[in-house]
Amino acid sequence: QARSEILCHGLGAHVMFPHTRTVLDIGGQDNKIVKLDDKGLRTGFKMNRKCAAGTGAFLEEMSTRLDIPLEEMDGLARQSENMVKLGSFCTVFSATEVLENIRRGRRVEDIVKGLFFSVISRIREMDAFTEKVVMTGGVVAHNPYLVEMTRELIGRPILVPELPQFTGALGAALYAKETYTN
Repeated sequence: QARSEILCHGLGAHVMFPHTRTVLDIGGQDNKIVKLDDKGLRTGFKMNRKCAAGTGAFLEEMSTRLDIPLEEMDGLARQSENMVKLGSFCTVFSATEVLENIRRGRRVEDIVKGLFFSVISRIREMDAFTEKVVMTGGVVAHNPYLVEMTRELIGRPILVPELPQFTGALGAALYAKETYTN
């Protein structure tokens, strides 16, 4: 029996953190907000539209534009002293905005933190977060500062699995085990 990616992320997060009510998955191509009940069953979900803004692909594109390795972005964002707020909702326009800020002499660290803030802002626009939030996905695994920034913005704790990029895979494995052992 096929299980959706949404169900798998929900189950994986619920097994690791049984009180989870919102799963925020930041992936390379999309973002998902999955709402769960007390049994870990999906009560709702939202996924970003066709645009890549706010995803790992967005950060990858911006690292290319800034000519810095993707794996250095988290450390750079942490060094920011004066975050550059970006107003664009589109990857293409954000790239233009980034280049304009470079020309104005803004620090790369401040621009990268602004890009992280942009990712979080796009996700926050999708839906409200409940009290028990778990963040998952490869972008979270490689950019833990995104979690810290989100925690500050929403003003409450956020849980992160030890290997957040495998949360959906854990859920899929558990569904498979249930299917093939019964």
